[in-house]
Amino acid sequence: MTTTEPSRGIRNNNPGNIRKSKDPWQGLAEQQTDADFFVFQSPIYGIRALARTLITYQDKYGLGTINAIISRWAPPTENKTDAYISEVIAKTGFTADQAVNMHSYTDLKAVVTAIITQENGQQPYTSTQLDKALVLAGVEPPAQSLQQTRTVKGGQTATAATVGVGVLEAVRESVDPARDALLSIAPYLDGVKWLLLAVTLIGIGVMIWARIDDRRKGLR
Repeated sequence: MTTTEPSRGIRNNNPGNIRKSKDPWQGLAEQQTDADFFVFQSPIYGIRALARTLITYQDKYGLGTINAIISRWAPPTENKTDAYISEVIAKTGFTADQAVNMHSYTDLKAVVTAIITQENGQQPYTSTQLDKALVLAGVEPPAQSLQQTRTVKGGQTATAATVGVGVLEAVRESVDPARDALLSIAPYLDGVKWLLLAVTLIGIGVMIWARIDDRRKGLR
């Protein structure tokens, strides 16, 4: 059976193929094994970087159409820009000169997904991964998906701990750095009572971290 090797962008957890620069991206891998492109710790951080770049295009350079965005993202000096634009138009359903808003969850997700597909020949990530990356980039899902945000997840973890139901699942789902830091003390706690207290603190920590991180979203 023939297997296809993942593309360079997929291997690097950098599906936008963002080239190395002095930008201090969040989530960079400790070992930068690619000479030309960034390597991220996980695809979520790589997708986040792609999303943040598109947001910067709009906020800093006033680029608000597929034509303008892709002309900067994939300039003619390195790409077949017209063909790239045509592919993104086909995948998103936007026209070349239609106004798009990179602060809109729907618009941003559509463009991010199209670029990932164009750059790698596939889009292997789940909707959950894309959602997490966009939230980290500062763009929240629609209101009906509010229960999936980090702040609410933290609240669910704390609540589950107080009633002793679904504790382990809630902890597993709360994957933010605050959780990881607090979980490190778990081996030193003794007894169910202390475990539940620790999990409660984890939930509170997740909520606090999320609020603080929201204020840092202007950073890369």
